[in-house]
Amino acid sequence: MNRFSIVCGLIIAASLVPVRAIAATFDRIVVYGDSLSDVGRFYTASGNTLPPSPPYDDGRFSNGPVWVEYLATKLGIPNDPSTNFAVGNAKTNSHPQAPAPGFLSIKQQIDSTPSFNDPDDLYVIWGGANDYLDLANPANPSIVVSNLTAQIGTLIGRGAKNILVPNLPNLGQLPNTLGSPAAGLLNSATQAHNLGLAASISALRSTNSDVQLNLLDVNSLFNTASSAGFTNVTDKCITSPSCTPDTYLFWDEVHPTTAGHKLIGDLAFSVVSPTAVPEPITMFGSLAAFSSAIAFKRKLKSSSLKAKELVKDI
Repeated sequence: MNRFSIVCGLIIAASLVPVRAIAATFDRIVVYGDSLSDVGRFYTASGNTLPPSPPYDDGRFSNGPVWVEYLATKLGIPNDPSTNFAVGNAKTNSHPQAPAPGFLSIKQQIDSTPSFNDPDDLYVIWGGANDYLDLANPANPSIVVSNLTAQIGTLIGRGAKNILVPNLPNLGQLPNTLGSPAAGLLNSATQAHNLGLAASISALRSTNSDVQLNLLDVNSLFNTASSAGFTNVTDKCITSPSCTPDTYLFWDEVHPTTAGHKLIGDLAFSVVSPTAVPEPITMFGSLAAFSSAIAFKRKLKSSSLKAKELVKDI
């Protein structure tokens, strides 16, 4: 039997595992990620200089609270910065050239907090965007997904029983990439990442029946943001004197407004609330993940794109 047949068989088997309802009573939210979840660690590590506050809100990469803060409030859990290890600019695996102490990759965030192993906590891992937005060294989605899968496995090995993993919005449709030469490649990377992540979560569910592992579909949420009352889903608000932040999806080149974050927080609450049932991952979607990752790898290998400084790291 060849490797393709083996992989397909494993994916199909994983997709047939039944999905459980969640019983959501959490003591804390423990967060690992990048600036989409950062509540001030990058700001502190930069000597309280970045992001400049104001116009950013108290060290957040937005104009107000970020999504995990909205989620904590809805769950009735205190917003405790000491359990949020997300830091702007974080990639999934490592930062061999980190600008200063405190700028940790997601792997480093998890590896440096081994005492966080309470099964009554909700664990969040959200990352990958910075791996792809580094256009001088574009990442392969299979590697990024493998990084996140290993990190989820680390948390499970420590005793985590409730884990929430958001996927990525289309990175080629951010205000700073929309219409750029890199947009198509970034959207392809996003699709491969999201499908691969869904397949990995399905497989992890099948081998960890006592763990509640949920995928948060931020991609679909952003694709339908205009129907949620946002009148501008393509431009950044921060430099527009006429901007009404609550009607803009994006605050700056890559980060949502606090209204956009609230949308994510509300979706997250609907996923981890007591009556929520996770969406099953279909066999078709899992196989698509495998084929999409292969297609992206070939596209990446043949691409001669040399884009520089088109985007700011998340």
